[in-house]
Amino acid sequence: MSNQKLLLTDAQIRQKITRLAYEIYETHYNHPKIVLAGIKNRGLQIAQLLAEALRKISPLEVTVTDIRIKKTAPIADPPTVGIDLAQCTHLPIVIIDDVASSGKTLLHALKPFMYHDFLSIKIAVLINRSHKLFPITPDYVGYSLSTTLQEHIEVVFDDQNKVTAHIR
Repeated sequence: MSNQKLLLTDAQIRQKITRLAYEIYETHYNHPKIVLAGIKNRGLQIAQLLAEALRKISPLEVTVTDIRIKKTAPIADPPTVGIDLAQCTHLPIVIIDDVASSGKTLLHALKPFMYHDFLSIKIAVLINRSHKLFPITPDYVGYSLSTTLQEHIEVVFDDQNKVTAHIR
């Protein structure tokens, strides 16, 4: 990480997670259950942090699941979800990732959800880079940052469950 610059500290990220949880709860306060689907790996870890925050501030019954995407071949190897989506019909769904850049990963993450009837499908990201190439716009954003295409943002979870974001 020598050429990386710290973008967000653990405390800043957790503050953004709490704010995202309040925003999600404000949208879904009148529903008893919600499903958070995190794109594996870091999107799932962000989803788990959001679930903890939602459970602290609301009576929502929160289910967390993963979305597995082979980012190098998302068409040949379609994304899968860790729960039976037929059991989640008429529930609000929030798809979660750590960093949104072009929207391509989020676009592919939506595919398994297209064949079921949900109350709503929203997207939450910790960091939005605003390099949109696909018609995907996150509904909940922790931090918006304009970057160059050459810059890379990485969200890192360490052994003590501390999370930071770096740019290089």
